[in-house]
Amino acid sequence: MGKLFGVNGARGMEVGSFDHELAKKTGRTAAAVLSLKKNPTPLIIVGHDRGTSAESITDSVCTGICSAGVVAEKLGVIPPSAVSCLVRLHGADAGIMITSSSDNKYCGIRLYSKGGYKLSDETWEEIENLVFKTPEKLEKRIRNKKSGVIICENAVDEYIDFIKKSVNQDFSGMKTAIYCSDGKGTYTAQRILKETGAEVFVMPEENISDNQYRKINAERLADFVSVNNLDCGFLFGSCCERCIAVDEKGKIAETDRLSAVFAKFLKENGILKNNTFVVTSSVSLGFLKFAEENGISVITAGFNERSVVGRMIEGGYNIGADRRGRIIFLDEIPAGDGIFTAVKLLSVMKKTGFPLSRLTGEIKDFPQTMLKIKINPKYREVWKNDTVITDIIEYYDKILGDNGKITVRENPDKPYISILAEGQELTAVNEIAMKIAETIKSRTV
Repeated sequence: MGKLFGVNGARGMEVGSFDHELAKKTGRTAAAVLSLKKNPTPLIIVGHDRGTSAESITDSVCTGICSAGVVAEKLGVIPPSAVSCLVRLHGADAGIMITSSSDNKYCGIRLYSKGGYKLSDETWEEIENLVFKTPEKLEKRIRNKKSGVIICENAVDEYIDFIKKSVNQDFSGMKTAIYCSDGKGTYTAQRILKETGAEVFVMPEENISDNQYRKINAERLADFVSVNNLDCGFLFGSCCERCIAVDEKGKIAETDRLSAVFAKFLKENGILKNNTFVVTSSVSLGFLKFAEENGISVITAGFNERSVVGRMIEGGYNIGADRRGRIIFLDEIPAGDGIFTAVKLLSVMKKTGFPLSRLTGEIKDFPQTMLKIKINPKYREVWKNDTVITDIIEYYDKILGDNGKITVRENPDKPYISILAEGQELTAVNEIAMKIAETIKSRTV
């Protein structure tokens, strides 16, 4: 991406640099691009988190939206996935979420299209070009009509009611712990779980970055669940878009284990569309073996959530996941929603009568090694066409066969390549990962 957008939206600019004028331009441009011309009353909804700059940036974005002849509806403080959900519920042309990093140093803008879907790279690039490179072309797309800002007083209530009605189950008697990596979604997560009947314990916060939450905070949550004799625990990251669970024994269950639980439950109840689960290319060998043993088809789609959702829409599938904790229940919410995932998991536990340890224990762990190699920026994407690199990856992939898996991918934001090798023996996968890493390093310096 370019100057403004990252993986999920505008992220990575200093709050001081991402000023109100730029926010207004982005709102105006997004409204012009995303509002449907055939809609006589175009509407874009806008939510924000609890960051110190988020509300004021929201006002500037709404000013930009209105200047494009589109009505802006302010949702107030709300999780990003709730914006995705409410785009559908409000029949809006698009949704915008103003986010902040955990230290409030950076702010960002996430954009959702009609239906609540995250934007394609092409649409992001179009908006960015209109903001920075060809603003003169924007005026041709502006609506010549008056508009204004309306306030939604009950956006969080709507979101909570939607989740409660979607699950339609009472979790009385179930005890669970929660922890939000940045603290901004704690109120909403706690309220939803309480209103569905669960007894909720909030794990005390610590100042640990979102990049570290999956390891450090998951271990803290595991101890917390065990000490307090709870049924399970949930760790939410990326403004509650991601979810990791902890079972009653304190064992951590990440995305692939949760995916296995949902895939099997949906299949057994006849609601797994086309008998298929959609995953990213970095799905674990354990999940692939589990799916094969249970007669579940697996389709891979790129490396991120947007790739998964795109493949789900294309093939008519209703559930998928990335490897970072986002599970997408496309029939209900068109984006990863960690809180919704937690409630869905409680529902499976309640309906089956099984503890979480039994549900997640059916997937086998295989030894794996992960290595990261820093490359010269000039080799970004270029290394994929280097036959020396591709040949050695293909060579070891054939050696492992059905008993192993190699995943090599480039970080979308930084000049790093990740190598993940899985197989039956740790020594073998270590050696394979090292050989591939050495080859890549020698060819990308």
